[in-house]
Amino acid sequence: MELPDTIEGIEVFYDGRCGMCCTFHEWVARQPRAFRIGFVPYQSPDAEKVFPGLGALDPAREMVVRTSEGEIFRGAQAWVWCLYSCANHQEAARRLGGKHLLPVAVHACHVLAANRHSLSKVFFRKKDQQVRKELHRMETVVCADGYCVTK
Repeated sequence: MELPDTIEGIEVFYDGRCGMCCTFHEWVARQPRAFRIGFVPYQSPDAEKVFPGLGALDPAREMVVRTSEGEIFRGAQAWVWCLYSCANHQEAARRLGGKHLLPVAVHACHVLAANRHSLSKVFFRKKDQQVRKELHRMETVVCADGYCVTK
């Protein structure tokens, strides 16, 4: 995926009811800007006014980004664009959007998107005590020499 050297800005259409999506939005919004970025929950009545035809892109399934030049990106490419909007993370976005890492990002995005509501319930919408309780239910692994072999 090609990321331009200069751009006016992007609009991000995300799930405003998803804790993971909202947390990502808040994190990106706190970063120093490389260019203008606007966030619109796809459930907002303004979403279709701002972006007629947004519903046809199925934003409930994948985040959608529209650039100031009118290009549309979904899923992993949309996440890369959000990262690229952060002045301190543009190099990471270029690497992640490159031909070698983009397939990994696409796979990770599909896994996260498919499980985002469950992940949100555990990590982004519950109080710390509830998160702690869920984490303690997970299997404890003892690793020799501090290195663990993953299953």
